[in-house]
Amino acid sequence: MRSIRKLLALFALLMTVGLSAYALTTAELAAALNGMDVVSYFKESGPVKGQPAFRRDFDGGRYLFANAQNQAAFVADPDRYLPQFSGLCATGISLGKVFKGDPDTWKIVDGKLYLYHSGPVRAKGDADPNTIARAHQNWAARK
Repeated sequence: MRSIRKLLALFALLMTVGLSAYALTTAELAAALNGMDVVSYFKESGPVKGQPAFRRDFDGGRYLFANAQNQAAFVADPDRYLPQFSGLCATGISLGKVFKGDPDTWKIVDGKLYLYHSGPVRAKGDADPNTIARAHQNWAARK
């Protein structure tokens, strides 16, 4: 009887571990940038929502694109389009702090996409011409 209980307990443990591993491997990735098409930030019309039909999983995130052309552009050169500082707020990084970037509060500087926590935080960063340079120095020091 004791052997049967041990066997059942072992079976239950293995099932729990197995199901947990299955759940971890089948979980859906969250859409990066709240589903905004990262390539569209660089277009004259500005950012637009991406479509699930045009998606690409990259570096732990799921990127959605408005069309196949934007998806292909990203696949060809993702570093060209990805937001700086892993999408964290540029002003925050320049101050040595970590704030989540808002995909609706952004700007392109020297061909690079920067996100900001909010409009007022972006305005604070824009008021200091050294914000972006300082953010890059702080980001490099974090690594």
